[in-house]
Amino acid sequence: MEPILSYFLPALFVTLSTMIVFWFWGKIRNNYAVIDVGWGLVILFILFTYYLVKNHFELEWGSLVFVLLVTLWGLRLSIFLFLTRILPGHAEDKRYNSFRKDYGDKVHSKFFTNVFLFQGLLALILTAPFLVVFLSPSSNYPILGIVGIVLFFIGEIGETVADQQLSSFIKDPKNKGEVCRLGLWKFSRHPNYFFEWVIWLGLSIYAVQYHWLGILPAIFMYILLVHVTGVPFAERFSLLSKGDKFREYQRTTNSFFPWFPRT
Repeated sequence: MEPILSYFLPALFVTLSTMIVFWFWGKIRNNYAVIDVGWGLVILFILFTYYLVKNHFELEWGSLVFVLLVTLWGLRLSIFLFLTRILPGHAEDKRYNSFRKDYGDKVHSKFFTNVFLFQGLLALILTAPFLVVFLSPSSNYPILGIVGIVLFFIGEIGETVADQQLSSFIKDPKNKGEVCRLGLWKFSRHPNYFFEWVIWLGLSIYAVQYHWLGILPAIFMYILLVHVTGVPFAERFSLLSKGDKFREYQRTTNSFFPWFPRT
């Protein structure tokens, strides 16, 4: 088994380089929401780095399939966020506007350390257990790989549908100030986050065929989405913008796991 540092140090270099590039881009555009585009790409770059360190461009199907899954996830997410948050005509996301107020005169340096470097570190931590895919000599339970792939595509399709349903709802001027309850949003207040977690659950189960540590990213992502960055931020801003309409939505609809609305 190769030393972990031979994987980690190149991944650290790639992560820092990616975050620096995206920070400069955000500063030039005066829109630090570019970090949302960078999130999927930096995770993809980290895992591609692991693949190259292990295989040196030679084919190894177990790890190659894993990297291809992450590539599909990272590119779809980054392209969608670029089209909906970064293209000219889109204002900076409310989260980052609130950060600007907190950071004051040190806005650019604070964004670099507190947002870009922090998310780079988070990406390294989240992907570290996936090293089992690249360090292990062979799969112990190939059936788990199939289960993981199926879950991954369920998550990808579900998140794509949820994103498109919300995007179409927001684009309609008649829906300004209203709460989206269409399609998947009828059964969960955050179906996009739920299916994002299903994607990570699929990737983690794929990794478990090599070692049980592979399940950790799914656990970390659940905690992040439900208790730290995902649902709490979205709920806070929805309450500010929609008030009692969103409170009624909270009363009748599950926050994360989809289920039938309560009457």
